[in-house]
Amino acid sequence: MRFHDRPDGVLLTKLPFFRKMYPFLMPSRMEATIYSSRRVVLSNVLAWLERVNAGREDKFTLFHVILASSVRMLAMQPDLNRFVVGRRIFQRRTIDISFVVRREMTEQSTETIVKMTFDPYSTLETLARQVNGSVQSTKKSRTSHDEKMSGILTSMPRFLIRALMRTGRILDYFGLLPFSYIKRDSMYTSIFITNLASINADAVLHPLFEWGNASFFIVIGRKKKEPIINDRDEIQVAEVMDVTFTLDQRITGGFNLSKAELIVKDLFQNPEALLTRPENLPDPFAKA
Repeated sequence: MRFHDRPDGVLLTKLPFFRKMYPFLMPSRMEATIYSSRRVVLSNVLAWLERVNAGREDKFTLFHVILASSVRMLAMQPDLNRFVVGRRIFQRRTIDISFVVRREMTEQSTETIVKMTFDPYSTLETLARQVNGSVQSTKKSRTSHDEKMSGILTSMPRFLIRALMRTGRILDYFGLLPFSYIKRDSMYTSIFITNLASINADAVLHPLFEWGNASFFIVIGRKKKEPIINDRDEIQVAEVMDVTFTLDQRITGGFNLSKAELIVKDLFQNPEALLTRPENLPDPFAKA
């Protein structure tokens, strides 16, 4: 590892000069945030799921398709898998995705966050198996890393919490935060996915967090029936889902975000592609 790299990221030294200036022009994630929204027609993917799940014991779900599409998008568009720390832009070493899991679908049930690392060559089959195992294990556990850390911190006086958080940010700024902590904190992730469909809510625009280095949030809304205009310029009622994207624009441009959204949308229309390994993936560290 080069001296200016981090355990979770490789410093990108070959970026255009104006891109290197972005962290100085926009020091915080909040002022560098851009938002986007897409409406996805679900008829193709729902019909495909019904067909491919026939006779399967472990069935694929729409959420599996969303996760697999996100992993495939990051593998095909590695510039979306970057982060900014210490006024520098890094390429993340792995594809990590965090998402909320509810232990039971009751009002009294607690929520926890799962953070998983995926192979860029994952298929829907391998990903679904990995996710199912992790979610089942999480639901059986009484607590998680994030819950333990929050419990410890919130039992302290406020001035001490502020001091510890400030110390953590300083260590992170200089790349000195232990990797043993980074790999377990859900806010140090490629994408944080919020599945509001699980509570039958519409998609919202999610803010970026100043803690951690997550540069990308995806919010999934509930399935609903809405009028759309089809390819024949006719109005029809279809089952749709709204998906919102929140991105730190310092890592890449709006054109690449739009391209990434189209990749995800295309995979929803043609989910069969997720059953095979991707080929000729770009080198994520070409700008290092």
